[in-house]
Amino acid sequence: MVTTEGAGLQARPRRVLALLRPERDTAPIVGEAPPMTVREVARRFWPDVRPLRGWLLLLVVLLAAAPVIAVLEVLLFQRLVDDVLVPATLGPLPWIAGLYVGLSLLSAVSSGLDDYLSTWVSQRFLVGLRTQVFGHVLGHPSHVQDRSRLGDTMSRLTSDTAAVESFMIGNLATGTGAVLRLAVYAGALFWLQWQLALASLIAAPLLWWVATYFSRLVKDVSRERRRRAGSLSAITEERLANATLVQTCNREADAIADYHRQNVAIARAELVGARIRAVFLPLADLAELLGTLAVIALGTWALATDRLTLGGLMAFLALLVQCYAPLRTLGNLLPALHSATAGVERMVELLDEPLPQDAPGARDLTGVRGAVTLEGVRVRYTGAARDALHGATLRVEPGELVALVGPSGAGKSTVARLLTKHVEPTAGVVRLDGQDLRDLTARSVRDAVTLVPQETALLDDTIAANIAFGRPGAGRLEVLEAARRADADGFVRALPQGYDTRVGQRGRSLSGGQRQRVAVARALLRDAPVLFLDEPTTGLDADTSRRLMTAIARHRAGRTVIVATHDPVALEHVDRVIHLEDAGLDTQPLAAGSGR
Repeated sequence: MVTTEGAGLQARPRRVLALLRPERDTAPIVGEAPPMTVREVARRFWPDVRPLRGWLLLLVVLLAAAPVIAVLEVLLFQRLVDDVLVPATLGPLPWIAGLYVGLSLLSAVSSGLDDYLSTWVSQRFLVGLRTQVFGHVLGHPSHVQDRSRLGDTMSRLTSDTAAVESFMIGNLATGTGAVLRLAVYAGALFWLQWQLALASLIAAPLLWWVATYFSRLVKDVSRERRRRAGSLSAITEERLANATLVQTCNREADAIADYHRQNVAIARAELVGARIRAVFLPLADLAELLGTLAVIALGTWALATDRLTLGGLMAFLALLVQCYAPLRTLGNLLPALHSATAGVERMVELLDEPLPQDAPGARDLTGVRGAVTLEGVRVRYTGAARDALHGATLRVEPGELVALVGPSGAGKSTVARLLTKHVEPTAGVVRLDGQDLRDLTARSVRDAVTLVPQETALLDDTIAANIAFGRPGAGRLEVLEAARRADADGFVRALPQGYDTRVGQRGRSLSGGQRQRVAVARALLRDAPVLFLDEPTTGLDADTSRRLMTAIARHRAGRTVIVATHDPVALEHVDRVIHLEDAGLDTQPLAAGSGR
């Protein structure tokens, strides 16, 4: 039978351990990444480190030079005590002083080279890794990017890539340097007095046990802190990007509260880390103290029995102090590795998202006329409960201007993603000029099909640069002509800086209609055989919509144009209308009168 007092005593250790563990998020904004072991992380990123092996070897040589120089300085100190101070003679002092100066200069050069080379290797690895990860994220299909939080992705691209560098380069260099220093110092200790050296090792097992135990706690804290940092970045990006919505709905207090809550959670995780350090560091100090006291006790005995000189004992104690530094470094290394692993896990989760690949033997699309065909196409996105498109069949002839109409969710945007190879059909075939898109390279298909998405995408650059983005190398006159054909030249010239006007983040300095016309100008400049416009008149008044559609119809120049829309004004300008119903296509398209 357990008494109340006994139960209370059992509960106390649990309460103490609870102070060393982070709080769990009951409603996480960003989920936890799958856990990885230290060995799995090393195996995963070793191919990225392999090209730097030569530089890392040179770094090891520089790291080895530091403890060798330090040991030589300590041995000189022994000679200073035994040959100068104890006999009170100045005879050997000049050569000892000269050697000290030489060793100091050598140490300074070695330390400077070590610092510069380690920074260079770290930054080279980090630049390569960030570029690789950025390219991977940029290659994610649009539906994958849609389900990711931009702020969290940005956090992974910055702080979490730094965690990989810390794990693979920083901690590798730190650990290697500590092992080399420990080996050199321990060798010198055993050379000076092996009995004292054995006594000094009493601290090593205790230090290792303390480091191993606390490293597990550090990993839990680090995982939670990094996940919370991703949540904070996600909330920050989302709320600031939609600041106008927050203001008009009077939700500033809620937005600030969400932001504050994530900051408090990060602060609490940091405090847990501080509590862990507050327990770990004194225990490490205690282990070092026990070893030092054992050496002093035995050293006194060695002096009394003439087994060691005073200079030898002082040199031994100096080396012992030096020896405990790499021991502590190695003790801290395991928690540091586990802390970095928390960031690495989030990075690996990002890299493990598969990228769409061209089929083996895929060929480039050439000589495009613009015939678009869907044959019994079905699309279901990962994790979706129903098809986004079901049994869709249609054909658009080269040079046609057709409207794709249907209720929201009918699959109009999915058709656009199919034609640009941002998604592959679950069943059925998508053809361009009779060729199955699965047999063609994505790059050549996207050269042939230009998409103007429903949410207009503009860069924070000038209007001219945004139009020219559609075709790198386009001349100024070509940009102006594309703007004129998109009915954008008039409003652009009316701006104070004309085509050199910066549009602001996401084009917010322009109206919705102006943004749409700049996007259409960019699409026309590409001069692709197939143009797909996804709801191009959304949010525009009837007059602006009519001018935009008139410009598209007038300057389509024989290209195939598909307009996904439900706007009656847009329908005035098309050759025919194709109806999307219940994620499929009406097999009897409704002909519409041409308004051209």
